[in-house]
Amino acid sequence: MTTIELGYKNSVDLDWFQREFFIHKPFTGFVMLDSPERPLNRSPVIRTGDPEEMRHALFTVYGATGFAVPNQDGFEGVANYLVLENVGLGFCGYGAKTIVDFAESDFARLQIPLKRNATTILSGGTIAVNEEHPCIVPPGEPMRLVFEPGYEQLIVRIKAAALEKALVPLLGAKPRGALIFNPHAPAIQPSAQVLRDLTMFLAIQLNSAAAQLPSPMLFELEQALIIAFLSAHRHSFTELLDGTEKEAAPRVVRLAEEYIEASWNRAITIEELASQTNTSIRGLFRAFKKSRGYSPMTFAKTVRLQRAKQMLLEANQRTSVSQVAFKCGFGNLGHFANDFHKMFDELPSEVLARTRRGA
Repeated sequence: MTTIELGYKNSVDLDWFQREFFIHKPFTGFVMLDSPERPLNRSPVIRTGDPEEMRHALFTVYGATGFAVPNQDGFEGVANYLVLENVGLGFCGYGAKTIVDFAESDFARLQIPLKRNATTILSGGTIAVNEEHPCIVPPGEPMRLVFEPGYEQLIVRIKAAALEKALVPLLGAKPRGALIFNPHAPAIQPSAQVLRDLTMFLAIQLNSAAAQLPSPMLFELEQALIIAFLSAHRHSFTELLDGTEKEAAPRVVRLAEEYIEASWNRAITIEELASQTNTSIRGLFRAFKKSRGYSPMTFAKTVRLQRAKQMLLEANQRTSVSQVAFKCGFGNLGHFANDFHKMFDELPSEVLARTRRGA
């Protein structure tokens, strides 16, 4: 058994990747378990012919709750895993039929099969997994994985909080309700192929021994993977992510949004919005919830926070956080700082300080 501390080699050679991965040859799958060219082999967790050693690794590193090998003849298991800020990338393969159980978790999991077949058993049913059919397991869903002999896969784990946070800029405001994935719905093409290609790209680049990958590029690639994940698999906000959805919204919603965007520098009441759109308060809330997934006041707050951040990014030495807050319609500095931090994961004072340092 070989076990090392989890980590990654964040290196990249984009010219090499384009030559080798895209231009000269299509991707045809990775090699067998005994090859040093396995995906993510610079971040090994274990390679063993002992089922008990494999059990220990699965329980301690991956959080498995059950493990069984019906016929241990010819068993070989290999697992590699690296961790980014919000994303985990892994590879595993088994030489014999293997069954692994996992309890509920706070991340979504995507299985990308590379060779042979597997079965994923969820509370809502059974999903056949093969090279044509990847499988997504939602956060909070216990599961059983049944790997057939010779099965290999890449695994993507993304924190549920990171997925929910990524929805805010995509939808224009924080949506109301939970983000719920449908594991039984087919993947959305061609977004699913983009996600697969991006995962392959990261697996190769983070395994490279070439020049170091800059941290900003690593962050952007991780964010791209999260957005691709949201685009490729059906969930409770898929329809809202549809590019045509905003145009299809009721006229009352469009009028309210236009009024909010034109009045971003002051507080707006729901009564005022209802009057401007010639509808009832209840009808306005219902229209927003149906076509947007959030309330009109949530949209208004998001617009004002976005304006505030832009003003802080363009600030001069005389600009203060309180000035920006008041200009954007926030009367309470404490609430402004708290809402700003929830949306952008940093305080307005931190943005202002960064702007001044760069001036």
